[in-house]
Amino acid sequence: MTGIQEVVFSVYDIARASAALIAVGDYRLMALPDADAAQAAAWHVPAGYTRIEQALLLPPDDDKGALRLVAFHGLDRDLIRPSQRTWDSGGIFDLDLFSRDVRGVYRKLQRDHGWTAFGEPVDYEIGDFDVTQVVAIGPDGLVLAVIQPHKPPTLELPAFTALSRIFNSTQIVRDFDATLAFYRDVLEWRPMMDTTIDDAIEPGAEVLGLPMPHARSCVRRVGIVHPTGSNDGSVELIEIGLAGRDFAERAVAPNVGLLALRIEVPSVAAYAAGIIRRGGVLYTAATRLDLAGLGRVELFSIRTPDGAILEFYEVLRARV
Repeated sequence: MTGIQEVVFSVYDIARASAALIAVGDYRLMALPDADAAQAAAWHVPAGYTRIEQALLLPPDDDKGALRLVAFHGLDRDLIRPSQRTWDSGGIFDLDLFSRDVRGVYRKLQRDHGWTAFGEPVDYEIGDFDVTQVVAIGPDGLVLAVIQPHKPPTLELPAFTALSRIFNSTQIVRDFDATLAFYRDVLEWRPMMDTTIDDAIEPGAEVLGLPMPHARSCVRRVGIVHPTGSNDGSVELIEIGLAGRDFAERAVAPNVGLLALRIEVPSVAAYAAGIIRRGGVLYTAATRLDLAGLGRVELFSIRTPDGAILEFYEVLRARV
């Protein structure tokens, strides 16, 4: 099983949502036909939509880590995580990318595309990590954790200039132990990290926008999980010890924001059966559909305890 192959991003406007990654990160936009009725059913789209417009936003020189931008026309749409703060739980919080110049990239995002951030780019060390990082906020609920490692990362990436492909995605969780148990025991993913941060300002004041003095004293529980124990296409879980809102119920189509993570598996039937046997409940039962950009697939989905949608697919006939 692979890690995250692509991320489904529900948007109000595809051109607006993709502009910054194209201009700043050298991503390229691939036009796709509209999603069909089978895809709408798999996403539980309410009746009344007129079309599901979509396009692929592809990272430079890479065949994974893409963003599938989808726009649900004809329906009222709200943000999944409106007016969000980093300690608000529910759904998918951010996407992580590497950069060779975090401060330069953020300056371009801010100056040329109107992005903001939870705090200024900051240098910090924790464990084996020695990085510069900013968590930047764009349109339609897109949050990018842009990371510049000062030590070689543990995964190899194709050459890139400003921004790499997506290599990780973060979820802010209500109960770290319960969500970790879901990934470990129901999905059978491997925990790669489980650490507690306290009496440390970062990652807190700038990275996560935690107010002082809470940025030092607030306990942050951080873990990383992946199907095979790699950091390539992984999921990061963070529980922040501040009272916030929970957006889990809003993390469904046609709402706008990071909607789903897609992971390829060798056998949909076998993996879905295993999840059910281990106590999981499917959000969408296995179904076959034509997935533009990938080909004919079989796909099922499940929602995490915090409402994030994970889609697992098997390619039956690759796109030609």
